[in-house]
Amino acid sequence: MSSFTTVLSSPRLLHLALRSDAASCLAMGLPLVAFADPLSVWLGLPTPLLLACGWALFPSAALMLLAARSARPPAALVWLVILGNLAWLLGSVYLGFALRLTGLGQVFLASQALVVVLLTELEYMAWRRLSQARQ
Repeated sequence: MSSFTTVLSSPRLLHLALRSDAASCLAMGLPLVAFADPLSVWLGLPTPLLLACGWALFPSAALMLLAARSARPPAALVWLVILGNLAWLLGSVYLGFALRLTGLGQVFLASQALVVVLLTELEYMAWRRLSQARQ
């Protein structure tokens, strides 16, 4: 069995996915806050939007880490993370159509949306497995 298959079948998949999601929030939030002005020019996204999104990612990461600490995260907490990710994805799609982004901005928006989709799928898949194992 490959190491990737081993991770996907691990009972700790939800914890790994939540920690990875939290890490991605921090990795995205820090530059959005620290470099909002230059990123605005390069991406074609408004500076206030970049700052708001960057700041919003820090409590999101904390929530994900809180959920990942629990051996059995509360359903409401896991669903809040999953639904929050879906809202982020919908917002990203909307911005892709609503704003005149630079080429780099389009790549940036699509790339981060893809990461959100993958992490959300892992979290949902892991949550479903964990829920079935509890029955």
